Amino acid sequence: MPLISSWAPINLAPGAAQALTRSSHALIAHGGKAYIFGGELKPRIPVDADLHIVDLSSGQHSSIQPPSAASADETPAPRVGSALAKVGNALYLWGGRGGKDMKPLSGELWKFDLGKKDNAWEKLATKGDQPEERSYHVFTGVAPNTLYLHAGCPPTGRLSTLHALDLTTLTWKSLADAPEPARGGTVLASVPSVGTAGSLIRFGGFAGYELGGPLDIYDIAQNKWESVTPPGESPSARSVHALLGLPNPNVKKQGGLVAIMYGGERDPAPKELGHDGAGRFLSDVWGLKRTADGNWSWEKATLKEGSEVPQPRGWFAADITESGQLVVQGGLNENNERIGDAWVLTVEEA
Repeated sequence: MPLISSWAPINLAPGAAQALTRSSHALIAHGGKAYIFGGELKPRIPVDADLHIVDLSSGQHSSIQPPSAASADETPAPRVGSALAKVGNALYLWGGRGGKDMKPLSGELWKFDLGKKDNAWEKLATKGDQPEERSYHVFTGVAPNTLYLHAGCPPTGRLSTLHALDLTTLTWKSLADAPEPARGGTVLASVPSVGTAGSLIRFGGFAGYELGGPLDIYDIAQNKWESVTPPGESPSARSVHALLGLPNPNVKKQGGLVAIMYGGERDPAPKELGHDGAGRFLSDVWGLKRTADGNWSWEKATLKEGSEVPQPRGWFAADITESGQLVVQGGLNENNERIGDAWVLTVEEA
């Protein structure tokens, strides 16, 4: 069945778009709201350490600011290239870079419990196989109690490692490395319906050049990666994009759509500009499908007639809602401008 995509802008309250203008930030959608942290307005300079909150229905914006006299053990430092993950009602923050030198921050784990009313971050002490410090990595929560950390940029080079954190014991464990090349700016979609304990799916990233397929699929139960090249048309190479698994796909018996991909950078900025410049960006939408007998395929979504379309971008923040819509906020455009808008993407099978 063909895929139809439609976009709806979130009508942000006055002043909200300006406050949220940034790139290289993180976003979690939960309970009808988007929670946004980190990012930069000027290259390599973190914007703030506020936790911004946007109501997805009304566009109302609020923020939780760190106490003026807060210590380094009470609130996370401003940062770019960090990542948020969610398990249950809690947000988890790890990694990123701070300051003009873009030095990776220490591997601290921060928790923000959305079920509490104290509006406070909690710094958690972890043990085990501690991951290497990095930025522009992937951080994914998998119910009921595990966080997965993959790839990214340490002080030099890039990584292909995969770590899991057991939230019941706060213990890190090293898992099987992903297929090379090592990369930053990639994605790791959680697909609970594939494999006995679910799977994580990677596409793209940056390894000094933009990467495309194949799909790299990590089977959680087997601690094993498999690379698959689906037949037919596939998305072009890209990085700093979005690929997010649908929360409740019913594919084990009948097959169907399991994940949605949007946008990203197709060509990097000129080498002489590096992180100070902008590359060429995409605005396409793709659905990843799996058949009941275990085969994979990509399908490019057709835009619904009359739908608005956000401008092409990369380095944005995105997450999937409980109902399976994609929330996209901010990012960088081809004019090297940071963006402050927010959109909701719906993809349906016709």
